[in-house]
Amino acid sequence: MNLVVDASVAAKWLVAEEDSDKARHLLTEWRQGKASLTAPDLILPEVASVLWKRAQRRALPSRVARDLYLRFERLSLPLAASEGLVGEALSMAVQHGNSVYDGVYVALSRTLNWDYLTADAKLHRLLSPFFPKIVLLGDWRT
Repeated sequence: MNLVVDASVAAKWLVAEEDSDKARHLLTEWRQGKASLTAPDLILPEVASVLWKRAQRRALPSRVARDLYLRFERLSLPLAASEGLVGEALSMAVQHGNSVYDGVYVALSRTLNWDYLTADAKLHRLLSPFFPKIVLLGDWRT
């Protein structure tokens, strides 16, 4: 199984929330060599932003947010350069109304011909009619 994962999935590796069990199962599969995962390099600031927002809302102590981010970095998830994907992502955003950031994940998925796993139901509803390789984590079969 080959998957592009986004920050909504990666955040569930770090913080318990809905479907974290599925996300963590996927992480285990990857660590055991049963799955191939990648993401564009912009996942790094996106995951950091998710943790920062939780710290700002006092859902996480700031020290814990920093520690969780370092744990994420230590996973050494294979990253693809966003350069070369942004043009397609921008075109997609203009055409479909998604963010350019989300479009970078889709563009990487299309480039590799891998499925794109997201926990963002709104994004899935918006783009799955046009890009059937987008899979919602909640629907993903472990």
